[in-house]
Amino acid sequence: MMDIDNTSDSIKDKDKIEGYISEFLSYLKFVKRRADSTIYEYKKILNNYKKFVQIYGLTRGCFLKYLEEISNLSQRTIKLRIVVLKSFLNYLYENGEISGKKYWKDANAKIPSDVPKGLTESQIKVFFSVIEDKFDKTFYSLLLKTGLRISEALSLEKEHIIFYDDHAELVINGKGNRVRYLKISKQYAEQLVTFANGKKYIFSNDNDVPITSRTMERRFQDYVIKANKKIDQLRINGYNNINYINATPHALRHTCAKRLLNSGKNLEEVRYILGHTTISTTGIYVRSDSHSSVLDQI
Repeated sequence: MMDIDNTSDSIKDKDKIEGYISEFLSYLKFVKRRADSTIYEYKKILNNYKKFVQIYGLTRGCFLKYLEEISNLSQRTIKLRIVVLKSFLNYLYENGEISGKKYWKDANAKIPSDVPKGLTESQIKVFFSVIEDKFDKTFYSLLLKTGLRISEALSLEKEHIIFYDDHAELVINGKGNRVRYLKISKQYAEQLVTFANGKKYIFSNDNDVPITSRTMERRFQDYVIKANKKIDQLRINGYNNINYINATPHALRHTCAKRLLNSGKNLEEVRYILGHTTISTTGIYVRSDSHSSVLDQI
């Protein structure tokens, strides 16, 4: 075992870094079942860090030197690299390859101002309280619970809901025709099928033609106006901890992502649920057996 505070040990064992990285990537691929795109991102970042380890050893000083080197990159990139390094160093620590103080534990990156913002729980409560139309409430609830894009939700067909003994799946045809399978509860799936009322599409008009994205975006803005009027009244009555809503329907997807991360889901799992190609996209914040919880119960 290498003491991460002992410089001589670190220098003596620094050549082992290549093996450590290889073992960690194998663990991600075969044990954690991470996607190839995620493995690629991790490998690229760790190979860059390896250059520093080969000079300074696997030490706190090396870690700080690396942070200094990447300090001019975008905050989003810094945050992703820190996530990868913390995961790697935690793996070595938990497997007895390094010991001592976990100097990487408190490393963090400032969240950039352009990170997509979701809604707070208070804003969500007010927003849905002003929606009386069942169609609209069902549609926006689906975006919030599953993180679907508007286009994905509007193209959802009854045949895309598959039932199993203890759960159900939504078969989502996402960007680039990439299919993903999202686990939901049987009860929620039955509600969606019942809501479709025999039609092919879940969200369509009386002629079974899907509603347009523009229509749902316009309705959302109408509800935002109503919600802000209610928030205005709440603030007049002393509830000053609720901010006004300034958002599009995509904010429901961002809110879902934040809920997933706050519930303990890792970046790879959230990446899959949201349909991102790489974790670098998810970092700004695979079938159902690759995400363990039913989405409508998070």
